[in-house]
Amino acid sequence: MKRVFSLLLIAFLLVFPMFSVQAENGQYVFADDDIISSADLQSVNMRAAEIAQNRGVGVYYFYFSAVEDLPTYADQFAKEHVIEENALVLGFNANYRHFLKIGPVAEAAFPDSVCDGPILDAYRAVKGDPKGKLLAYLNAADDVLETYLETNPDSSAATDTPDATAEIALTDGGKPTVVDRAHLLTASEAESLSNRLKEIGSKYRCDVVIATVPSLDGKSAEAYADDFFDYNGYGYGAVPNAQGTTINGDGILLLLSMEDRDFAISTSGYGIKAFTDYGIQTCLEPAFLPYLKNNSYFDGFDAFADECESLLKTAQEGVPYDCRHIYIDTWTDAQLLEYNDRAAAVSSEYHFGVYFLKSDAITDAEAYLRDFADGRVSEPNAILVVSCPTGYQMRIFGSNTNEKFTEKKYAELRDAVIPSLERGDTDTAVKNYLSGCEKILNWRPVNWLTFGIAIAAGLLIGWIPVSSMKHQMTSVSKQTSADAYIAPSSFTMLQSDNVLLGKNVTRSVHVVQNESSGGGRSSGFGGGFHGGSSTHSSSSGGTHGGHSGKF
Repeated sequence: MKRVFSLLLIAFLLVFPMFSVQAENGQYVFADDDIISSADLQSVNMRAAEIAQNRGVGVYYFYFSAVEDLPTYADQFAKEHVIEENALVLGFNANYRHFLKIGPVAEAAFPDSVCDGPILDAYRAVKGDPKGKLLAYLNAADDVLETYLETNPDSSAATDTPDATAEIALTDGGKPTVVDRAHLLTASEAESLSNRLKEIGSKYRCDVVIATVPSLDGKSAEAYADDFFDYNGYGYGAVPNAQGTTINGDGILLLLSMEDRDFAISTSGYGIKAFTDYGIQTCLEPAFLPYLKNNSYFDGFDAFADECESLLKTAQEGVPYDCRHIYIDTWTDAQLLEYNDRAAAVSSEYHFGVYFLKSDAITDAEAYLRDFADGRVSEPNAILVVSCPTGYQMRIFGSNTNEKFTEKKYAELRDAVIPSLERGDTDTAVKNYLSGCEKILNWRPVNWLTFGIAIAAGLLIGWIPVSSMKHQMTSVSKQTSADAYIAPSSFTMLQSDNVLLGKNVTRSVHVVQNESSGGGRSSGFGGGFHGGSSTHSSSSGGTHGGHSGKF
């Protein structure tokens, strides 16, 4: 019985560390929580990632005091965490150490004499400093790899990293669509993903790029992503200067930093228009962030690519995915803001969507109006106007529209809007459309039966108390003038003045911010969204949109 218990305990201890430390791809150093601080652990992992990037060989380390069978656990560790084809793993428990060499280059570069000699000596030489010990181990392994690769130039180690072995597809400007410096992808994953991004970018003439890095080098995620885009020459249609910097080329970049699990989306040029704040935060991020939080990086990047294509397609067809009810492709965000706030207030008050869309990219007004109503209108009832170079369409959707938009009122509204569009006067058309919709929606039909009953009830209620008061006035009889009701010499007026009573009133406008829930693929004004894209300037002087956060 004791022997069975011991075997079960050993099995538990072998599995326990794998549950106690869940690491994402790209982490190289693992240890019990009380061995090294989280800040030092991040620093050491960055050094290990740098070695893997430069040498093509992963250098790993683990220390779990509860592990007893080191060789068995090292094999399991390699299956769970090692992403390179060649790697060196040094594992420790409370009493022993074990080296595991994976791949032909690692086996050749790290014979037992080297592992038990200079590498182990360097590790043991540092006392009382966990971070220093680990850096000594990593640096010693890096020195060995540098010497080996210099003396064996035909070695394939440097081409065994995901970035090197994969045939990374390039943007139309000749830049890699995938830059995986944090080593989150296998070679086949990186190659497949890069081809997908290349296809999307070429089809919609907008670079779509994914980059991963070990850390942000002290920058914010937003600033790092913007600079990565500009200084690496990204942006469809932009021509890099002598320093390789491009400004305001068309594109979108997703950046991941593994140090503190930061992400940032940077948009530029046409990407700012196609990927609105509303589209990024209600469609794009919900598509890929759940995968990243679960460390499923390839699936997350694949979802990012799919949603980028969907949003680019939506923008190319006429109207970018947004919370706006009023969209005129030739107007600025400032011009659209006032009208959209007004349309949002109408929709919120009457639960009736009011939409006006004008874009030269729309080719069939009737088909676009129908598709927009089916896919992007969330209100149960709505009225839409679509204007494009080939014509105009105005239509009402919903089951309760005829109550207010009678045939006569609808015709009057149409006559106030369409002629202005035909004259090219879009501003007047929009103004007439919104004011006409407000007037119709504010109208209340008169119920004459209810009106008559209310009048009769009011007369009856008023007659009862007046009649009662009249019968109580028995001391006097009806007179022909007011003075007749005063007894002679009983009332003397000593002074009379005309005094005008009044007050000054100051009126001010109180603006109420309308908010409604937004998300998914439903339209409407989401809380905090006013439409379009907020922008900022990068260190290179470029203009960028986007969003950043944690995963």
